[in-house]
Amino acid sequence: MREARTVALLLAVSLLGGACAGSRGAAVPLVHQSEAVGAPMPEALLVALHFSGSTPAFWDEHVQSLDIPVRTLLPQGPRPRRDGFTWFQADHEAKTWEGKAEDVERMAARLAELIREVRAAHPELRRVVVTGFSYGGDLAWMLAIRHPELVDAAVPMGTRLLGDPAGELPASLRVWVLQGEQDAIIPVQHTRERVAELKGRGVPIDLRTYPDLGHDVSPALLEDWRTFLRQALQGPVD
Repeated sequence: MREARTVALLLAVSLLGGACAGSRGAAVPLVHQSEAVGAPMPEALLVALHFSGSTPAFWDEHVQSLDIPVRTLLPQGPRPRRDGFTWFQADHEAKTWEGKAEDVERMAARLAELIREVRAAHPELRRVVVTGFSYGGDLAWMLAIRHPELVDAAVPMGTRLLGDPAGELPASLRVWVLQGEQDAIIPVQHTRERVAELKGRGVPIDLRTYPDLGHDVSPALLEDWRTFLRQALQGPVD
């Protein structure tokens, strides 16, 4: 049951401030929301990253369905797309594997700064879990491998698994990848081969696939998502 929540933390940039930042070549800060759910001071932070063309509101019902105390961090992609927002410029899909990975790495670095800010404001937080779907899944994966000092577990969904760990990952880190076997955007065989390659290199990663699912979520996937998240958010930090 969802208890009274803390006031949302919103970061809004004025047109003047955005223009000034652009003139200096600095990235405009990401709009984001953080709130406590289920308790005044949860000890776990869930960072949830929406898919392209969506908004942070996509996560509202799914966070409520976890039914555990948690602080959320829900960033919004910086670029408008369809009825929502996206994370990357329009040429992202035309880039090589390496070019896409560079885009994702740069955005993940910005998200890592948000995580640091929220943790500094809420020292009671003891563990951080990241999740996302599609582009959001790419970012959740990149946060786990590039910023393992900030992330205890990750549940990326419908992700390309771009990029490789920069160094040895902590033994306590866990990554669960969820994907539909009928995904027309990311072939499941590619994901299986990529996960096998990463596991062979010692990356703590596991894959679960869903036979009749495309590039989407389903009740079965979401049930596993809840199970993995509850375990990671409530489990002890090694």
